[in-house]
Amino acid sequence: MQTMYGESGAGWLSNVEELLLSLKNRFHLTYGEPYSLSYNFVVPVQIGNERDAVLKVGYPNNDFSNEFHALRDFQGKGMVEVIDFHKEEGWILLERLIPGTPLHSVMDEVEVLHVFSRVAERLWHRPVSSHPYPTVHSWSEGIGRLRERFKGGSGPIPEELVLKAEDLFPELLGTSTDLFLLHGDLHHGNILYSESSGWTAIDPKGLIGEREYDCIQFMLNEWKKWEVPLELLRYRTRTIACLLSLSYGRLIRYGFCHSILSASWSVEDGWGGWKTGVSMAMMFDELMRENELTL
Repeated sequence: MQTMYGESGAGWLSNVEELLLSLKNRFHLTYGEPYSLSYNFVVPVQIGNERDAVLKVGYPNNDFSNEFHALRDFQGKGMVEVIDFHKEEGWILLERLIPGTPLHSVMDEVEVLHVFSRVAERLWHRPVSSHPYPTVHSWSEGIGRLRERFKGGSGPIPEELVLKAEDLFPELLGTSTDLFLLHGDLHHGNILYSESSGWTAIDPKGLIGEREYDCIQFMLNEWKKWEVPLELLRYRTRTIACLLSLSYGRLIRYGFCHSILSASWSVEDGWGGWKTGVSMAMMFDELMRENELTL
């Protein structure tokens, strides 16, 4: 929070303990052990010793507001239930998914892909609220900020990859026709198993774009344990395109663009994860070359 928001982030941190005490008294909460996360503070709670829930506390900015609206708009369609919230104070009280087993615990890749596809298909729907969600177009501007940061250069990200993303992104966005409300961060760790609800999504960002784009975060995760990551990526993209009736060509091109965008964000936020984005972009680039040869 201090890295991303400076003094205001530090000020928010100094008030979190007081907010947690206030919420404890307000809702008669019993706190469990917090989850080990890097961004928001998330902790299992019991409400009045009767109902299991999860409390999520975060910096009350636009991202937090987008998440709240997405939770509400998705609710009942494969998304975790909202019990209570306060956008200005920066907290959301959510249904606790029990046992809450994450999708990355499933080792059979065939099963994983089918679970992902079922959850995604339940979630995606036409935008129904007037909330100004970010768009894939607005997200893509992160690459422009990389250029500004390095005075026209690309910093640690290879120039040729950034140039290619700068060409592809406008082409994809300019030909987008079928727009949906997307999760925005639909990966293995954000799909949990619940005895009462089955596989359920958590932590949406809320994003307007084509469905192909919402598959990319899943592609970026849980691949290093495979001996030949390119083969896994090829299998994932082809299978998901088939299961969800998506455009394979747009899927892999969005994959390339988002990988570079993800790397740009990591540079912008001062994190070291940009190398993963570059590695993924190079694999998507290989799939694009293969696809061009078959056309």
